Amino acid sequence: MPDKMYVWLEDFPRQIKHAAELGQSWDLFTVERPKGLAFLGIGGSAIGATIVCNLYRSVLSTPVVVSRGDEPPAWLKEGTLAAAISYSGETKETLTAFQRALKMGAAGAALTTGGSLLQTASAQHIPKVQIPAGYAPRAALGYTSIPLIYLLEKLGIIPRDTIQIEPLVKLLESVRYEWSDNTGPGAGVARRLLKRLPLIVGGGLMSAVAQRFQAQLAENAKVISIMVDVPEALHNLVETLDPISIEQFNPIAVYLEDPKANDEIKAQMRKIRAAMSDAGIEGIPILAQGDADVARLYSLIYKLDWISYHLAKLRGVDPTTIPIIMALKEK
Repeated sequence: MPDKMYVWLEDFPRQIKHAAELGQSWDLFTVERPKGLAFLGIGGSAIGATIVCNLYRSVLSTPVVVSRGDEPPAWLKEGTLAAAISYSGETKETLTAFQRALKMGAAGAALTTGGSLLQTASAQHIPKVQIPAGYAPRAALGYTSIPLIYLLEKLGIIPRDTIQIEPLVKLLESVRYEWSDNTGPGAGVARRLLKRLPLIVGGGLMSAVAQRFQAQLAENAKVISIMVDVPEALHNLVETLDPISIEQFNPIAVYLEDPKANDEIKAQMRKIRAAMSDAGIEGIPILAQGDADVARLYSLIYKLDWISYHLAKLRGVDPTTIPIIMALKEK
């Protein structure tokens, strides 16, 4: 019988479709177009906002940031919006930041399954979207990202109709067919990552995807990895690529390749690949699929999620549980 994580991953295309339906239900009756917007969240609940901000950064007509932790940006005041994202609705840091932002005069919005965040939004007539419970936050990325796209559209911060759901779902279904199989490419990549230190290399649109993959390797496969952001890494990390120094870590590079990236990003990715190759570091390219930015972004995320799942299975660890994190939360 498949474990929960497999079931959640298999369900991802349907989740995206349902998340779009929920996202269209934002009722912004108390909110005007803000002068600035801060997404408040942390961990698996915040990565969706990071992905959305990176996806639309070239068309945002208003400053939008992702704020992690319990201290909201000081500029949140009347005329701005604080959108809290907490899957459980009980994330301490997010609840604290949200209450502080509201006291500072910011308008509010909430995305959650329930808990204290939903209670606050309901009591104070704050616009909200309630998403389904029962997932691990990291397996609910569709629910914690897609509704944010519709929020930005309704606020007038990004153009309308920026996402075509049916083609995206169809693409993700094709990815699932190939990458879920334990004899497919996802499992093949996982075997190459076994007992290695992954260096996750991404730039431009794929920077946030690299951050997501690092978290998935940690929580699903219990594997430590290093995120290599391009072009940033060309100004610092490349200095560490001495073959003798890195040999002890047994690194392997995972290149997040966007075939439709601009020429500058493509040139920078070639430079980092050459530097790593010169250092003797083996590399694995993982290609995004699709014409639209949103299709390439989510197709690559889905492939990497399956890789993290297969790696967990190869390592004999449970991709569903996060015992160390939960112990820290209890303390």
